Amino acid sequence: MSYKQMPRLGSAIASTILSVFSAVSLVGVDKAQAATLTYTINGSNLSFLKVNNSSLTGIGEEYIPVSEGKLYEYTLRDWRGLVPGAKEYYDLAGFNVQFYQGEFRGLSAVGSDGVTLELRDGPDEIYGLIEYSVAWWISPYPSGTPLSVVSWYWQTIYYPSQDVDRRVYNDEEVYYTLVGTEPEPVPEPLTAGGTALALAGLSWLKHKKKMAA
Repeated sequence: MSYKQMPRLGSAIASTILSVFSAVSLVGVDKAQAATLTYTINGSNLSFLKVNNSSLTGIGEEYIPVSEGKLYEYTLRDWRGLVPGAKEYYDLAGFNVQFYQGEFRGLSAVGSDGVTLELRDGPDEIYGLIEYSVAWWISPYPSGTPLSVVSWYWQTIYYPSQDVDRRVYNDEEVYYTLVGTEPEPVPEPLTAGGTALALAGLSWLKHKKKMAA
């Protein structure tokens, strides 16, 4: 390579270094916004969901899976509290959360449970059964506000006399409160850019050494 060509090569390498630095810096800015968001559900201290927003583009309607979450509402309860054998809560992990234009809109999820209890006069005598069941489904409102609607159905049937045959249908609002934002640990843009510059500089020095040999 002639000495006339070397300035051109140096200019090209410098340009490449700047391009790499700019690209890494931009990635660092985007990643710096990535976080795990925690929302409570209906103001409960127990019901919550967590979702990582690092894959969001902020364009149109997007769905992201819940990484962790519990829902204590809509479990089977009677006058004694939680029905024996019923779920204590519903696991929300894997269900989707909807975002629109980068804004949180709400949960899309379904759940159900069922328990049959024996009624006994004694340890060996069953005189009847009580059957409990519940089903629910949640979907975001189309308005774009962080609010959902839940429809749920609960029934209790007493066997064998059919003295009790109760069915309850409800439509309720579900609201969410952002209570935590945990940023993802990512490399600082300047650190990543400095690494790129160092690597490019080493490459240039190796090239000069080879030309001098």
